[in-house]
Amino acid sequence: MIHFLEYLAASALIALAKALPVRTAAWIACRFADLSYWILPARRRVALGNVGKAFGDSLAASEKRSIVRSAFRSAALSMMELFIVEKTAATARQHFKLLNNERLEKAFAAGKGVILVIAHLGSWEYLSFLPFLTGQPWSVIVKDIKNPHLDRLITKKRKVMTVNPVPKNNSIKTVLRELKQGRGAAILIDQWAGDDGIWTDFFGTPTSTTSIPARLARAMGSALVPACCLRTSPGEYEIHIGEPVSWDRDARDWESTVTKQLNAILEQKIREHPGQWLWGHRRWKPKPANLRETA
Repeated sequence: MIHFLEYLAASALIALAKALPVRTAAWIACRFADLSYWILPARRRVALGNVGKAFGDSLAASEKRSIVRSAFRSAALSMMELFIVEKTAATARQHFKLLNNERLEKAFAAGKGVILVIAHLGSWEYLSFLPFLTGQPWSVIVKDIKNPHLDRLITKKRKVMTVNPVPKNNSIKTVLRELKQGRGAAILIDQWAGDDGIWTDFFGTPTSTTSIPARLARAMGSALVPACCLRTSPGEYEIHIGEPVSWDRDARDWESTVTKQLNAILEQKIREHPGQWLWGHRRWKPKPANLRETA
């Protein structure tokens, strides 16, 4: 019953967001985020702690609070954007700039698939407009939502962008198949990876980071391409395609080298747009006992 009530509430919010002009819906989402900043003190403390760990004394306390408030708004906007995805899709080519797509085209031309390395930066859900805009087939690994009604609803929304959402559990077989067929697969790298990651620096502090992109790229010969979708104003976006990551596949420390590179690329992008990253996630935790060290 609780799951169904949550579904009804989400459906009502979706209907409201779709009925409003985009700028109005974005304004409401930001006000909701401002309220959340004050009524979710635990999440606020985590975010402020993370910003402090990343930037140290290089920023004043007021600047750190401003980044966190912007991050709360960015998260709320990402949710709102998914709610109105059908409206966005109707005029998508007018509102998205695709920068350096030739890098993706070249990577696909090799015929060994492309691993898109992504994060919760900017409008991360709208990065799924890549297949919609380019015609290239993409899958993205997603985490299941505990509420099955909401899970089906969100999956349906994501498919509007013609992306193929792959549930995180047992996702590797699907991704391997997609890459073998020369297609693309998007993998998030900015969350705590627990026992499955490797211990490497992010903003100068070691943390558990997934090395799945590196391992898949080495196994399949696929290109590793960083990407993000950034907001330039309400309803306007830029999809940035980074340079493919180059590395020595025969080096003994290939796994840690690639993972460090990907962290460094993401860190630089976050430094350029700190208010658009999801600082509220517990990215740094104590090291698990059996976690592997980087070389």
